[in-house]
Amino acid sequence: MRRLLLYLLLTYTAAEGLRAAGGDDAVGALTALGFENVRVGESPDGTVYASLEPAGYRGTYHGAAAALRQLAESYPAAHSFRLLLLEDQAPRVALTATRADSLWTVKGDYDFRDIRQALCSTPVARSSRGRVDISVFPMFTWINHRLDQPFEYVLSIAPAIQTSLWPGNRIILQPVFPVSYDVKTISNQRFVHIGVAGIAQDLVSRNGRWAASLMGGFFLYDRIGADLRVDYRATPRLTLSAEASLTGEAVVIDKRYEISTPRQFSFFGKASYYEPCTRLQGDVMAGRFVYGDYGVRVDISRHFSDYTIGLYGVLTGGEHNAGFHFAIPLGPKHYRRKGAVRIKLPDYFDWEYSMVSYYEFYNERMGERIETRPDENRSAHYWQATHVAQYTERTLNRQ
Repeated sequence: MRRLLLYLLLTYTAAEGLRAAGGDDAVGALTALGFENVRVGESPDGTVYASLEPAGYRGTYHGAAAALRQLAESYPAAHSFRLLLLEDQAPRVALTATRADSLWTVKGDYDFRDIRQALCSTPVARSSRGRVDISVFPMFTWINHRLDQPFEYVLSIAPAIQTSLWPGNRIILQPVFPVSYDVKTISNQRFVHIGVAGIAQDLVSRNGRWAASLMGGFFLYDRIGADLRVDYRATPRLTLSAEASLTGEAVVIDKRYEISTPRQFSFFGKASYYEPCTRLQGDVMAGRFVYGDYGVRVDISRHFSDYTIGLYGVLTGGEHNAGFHFAIPLGPKHYRRKGAVRIKLPDYFDWEYSMVSYYEFYNERMGERIETRPDENRSAHYWQATHVAQYTERTLNRQ
């Protein structure tokens, strides 16, 4: 009996040591690949749990695929993986990945409670707290509705400096430096001004279904104030949202800022659905735009891996408008961070063309919304669970 107990004890100790060693190897390999806020563990049934932030990886799925490949290499006997993806140290999407005969199957959801429970006593490796990203954005604006001039344009460079000091926190400062311009009606963009500057806080519920984001400061296109967004993830494909903003104008005139008191209240309800077979994303939003006009906007976007192309239409204040938008990759898929500061191009170059069918729509500034990020588009920060899982699976299987 003593020999049997001693044998079982030694076997258990050796197994735990192997698990710890495997976990240490996996953490070291993941941090060497540039992942941050890394935690890894293995359950007795062989499921590998991991939580990490794919900092520096383009989009929302390239980092997930790279992490799962590394976990599979560190745990060759494991066939099931639960991976929690973070952004700004806050949870975004949970993935369940299984592997059979080198073929991966990946499912996405928002319930990360099991992952956090499994890793609750595991220390965080390579924290992103206080690390700085500097993304150098090219900005291009042009208007072609004048009869006495072919078009007006402004070409600017706008470096966005961003950091996160605690989970869900985001601090941004983005000055805009005009490089070349030929303008009359958009003359305020001839001067150095602020694109985005402020502090934001994201909160996510324990079951991952509810998420909220509150930001105060300067927003794109000469707005200043506060913006609150609340999301309900009804399914991995469908997200219902509400947004409310209280803002004023912040415009540079004759090289100095003129800031009005935030009194303009806007609000929206929105539904966003992702259809995986066609890879179409549909967005419908209705409410009160920034300058008081009430209306509806509909977007239909098609995802082509790293590329997103879409059409939109707006009906507001008795006027209508339409156009197209796109987001295309810019620079490499992965930027490694050396030290506390990383300088990079933005992950995507995005642009939206507005037809502006009537001058009243343009003159009254109808259909305008608040943009709280320098890179708001349908590829960056797109955390729809089904989309992330689908493209993670395609990347792993090299489809």
